[in-house]
Amino acid sequence: MTNPWFILLAFIAVNAPAMVALAQDPAPAPIVPPPPLTPLPAGSGVEPLPPDAEPPVPEAPPKPTKGKPAPPPPVIRPPGEEGKASTPLPPKAIEVPPAVQREGDRPSRVYLQTGAGVSIIPDLTLKGFPPTDFGAISEIGFSSGSLATDVGVAWSLLVGFRLSERVAIEVESGYTTNNISGFSGSTAELAGSPPTQVPGTFLSTQDGTLSMIPIFCNVSWELPLLERRPGRDESGLSLRLAGGFGATQLDLTMQRLLVVSTAPVDGQTFGIDGTSWQIAGQFRADLLWNLSSNVDLGVSWRLMYMGAPTFDGITFADSADFESAGDFAFSDTWAQSIQGSLNFRF
Repeated sequence: MTNPWFILLAFIAVNAPAMVALAQDPAPAPIVPPPPLTPLPAGSGVEPLPPDAEPPVPEAPPKPTKGKPAPPPPVIRPPGEEGKASTPLPPKAIEVPPAVQREGDRPSRVYLQTGAGVSIIPDLTLKGFPPTDFGAISEIGFSSGSLATDVGVAWSLLVGFRLSERVAIEVESGYTTNNISGFSGSTAELAGSPPTQVPGTFLSTQDGTLSMIPIFCNVSWELPLLERRPGRDESGLSLRLAGGFGATQLDLTMQRLLVVSTAPVDGQTFGIDGTSWQIAGQFRADLLWNLSSNVDLGVSWRLMYMGAPTFDGITFADSADFESAGDFAFSDTWAQSIQGSLNFRF
């Protein structure tokens, strides 16, 4: 009878190499299939594609039209969040790019400004002149005088051309008129034998007018105080400073000035209707509020210097016996005005 231990040892000896190889290379782990896809509920807004369908091609963003910004892309939300509000974007993210700004938001070259307001002229001082030799016609001298004006009316119109974003050149004109509330002073007449100066006085018995037509060439500089933001905030605030030189035509009209004296000229009346052209300069400051991309509402202040005007056209009622010994020359003249203005950019 065969020994069982001998059979077991023989089986191990024959199968030992296969058992060692099996221990060194164990069998791979079984592959677990993925769980089946759960179909989306009906009405979710996202439907599964059929197996043979091609993936959709994304649409190109719409091109911006002239004068309008491009519309934002559609927002796709996960199921269940369709009704939620969008997270607001920061201000910088919604600025309108320069390429799609409206035509009126671009810097314009030409602007026109007009305004109206009040004119203020200080009292004018008459420069005196003596009488001349007594003859057939008495030459009356005026040794002193003061002309007082009331607050008047001023109107202005200017056209500007921008050389850059801040600097512009301008041509400006307008019209100013002030009522003369009083004109009085001293006179002198040669009378007697030998001729001696006889003093007297003169005063106005009715009002007159002093009007001006200035013409200036200016250089202006604009300083933004509150920037406009095209597409978001149409308002803005800026300060425009301008200065220039030119000429001013002054017209003085006054009648029935009465002379009081112990000389023959006593009781005579005379009038003035003269014109004077003067080299002038000005400084102007405009505070402009931007109502829209091309319209500004502003307040202007200007100071003008016009030199020393001289007026002729002095005539006496009795021109056969009396006349002025000279023209009326006044001291240096200053004028200022405050106006409301409208500014249009083209």
